[in-house]
Amino acid sequence: MTIRRDWQLKQLGIIQWTLWRPQLLQGEVVVTLPAHTNFLFVAIADHLPPPDHPLVADVVRSIPLITKQLLHITPEQLMILPKHLRFHCWWVGLTAIRNLNGISLVTPPLSVLENDAAAKRDLWRQIISIKNH
Repeated sequence: MTIRRDWQLKQLGIIQWTLWRPQLLQGEVVVTLPAHTNFLFVAIADHLPPPDHPLVADVVRSIPLITKQLLHITPEQLMILPKHLRFHCWWVGLTAIRNLNGISLVTPPLSVLENDAAAKRDLWRQIISIKNH
């Protein structure tokens, strides 16, 4: 099939180019969703916290989920998520810019959250109010 396409393009006078280093292309946004997962908890942040961070692990367990159901993405990646799927999300240091048809937690950045008892209390209040509904 490729040979035929190459021949057709050549007949039309279209020159094909091959990138030597495609990794140098800037601005590519990719999100890979696990095929087996019906439900994801999405942590959205400019600076993504590691999934094994103690506070992140506590939040995931309190929903209750497992860390395999946690997807760390940036705001740019968020915009390309499918609209028909349901995602619960945790906006880490950002304001909610899109409804993902699920629960939405909004907190300050993780660095602030770790050292601010009031911010932690607010996060846990959000989680408790979700569990009570």
